[in-house]
Amino acid sequence: MYRKYKSPELLGNILEKTLKKRGLEKKILGEKAVLLWERVVGPQIAQKSSAFKVEGSILFVRVKSPCWRNELFFIKKKIIDKLNQHIKKRLIKDIVFVHSQN
Repeated sequence: MYRKYKSPELLGNILEKTLKKRGLEKKILGEKAVLLWERVVGPQIAQKSSAFKVEGSILFVRVKSPCWRNELFFIKKKIIDKLNQHIKKRLIKDIVFVHSQN
């Protein structure tokens, strides 16, 4: 008796399906958004801020001064759009800027 095998599948597709099935896709994409922060906002803004976590669809960013927090607030929508483009999903829906002395 012969077994019918499925045609070969790309490892990336298998991994994506497995992550979705286990509920890990959003968590990994959130971590990717954190890692992409500097690339998305550029070096000048990255010097004054750093993304540190995603909860649900909210990205949390530490900002070195209240002035920078205000500046980033005004370009928040643009940053969200760029982050979602990079991760290829509409995951990030809001950003919370937290003042940090570090």
